[in-house]
Amino acid sequence: MTGNVLAVRKELHSLIDTLPERKLNALRPLFDVLIDDEIIIETDLTEEEKAIIEEGDRHYKEHPEDFVPLESIL
Repeated sequence: MTGNVLAVRKELHSLIDTLPERKLNALRPLFDVLIDDEIIIETDLTEEEKAIIEEGDRHYKEHPEDFVPLESIL
């Protein structure tokens, strides 16, 4: 390992150590994907998934008061 890789690893360890538990738990699936070369990530949406997203967009535009800003929960 080069010095730069070691420095990056040390920095990442430091960042991870500062995370609260709920955010730390959110990293697990990301690490699983990064580590496992066999995982295939689907990028194409089915028609059903597209319809669900469109319905959510419509509902948001019609009733924005029903939604909580992401910034308020992080």
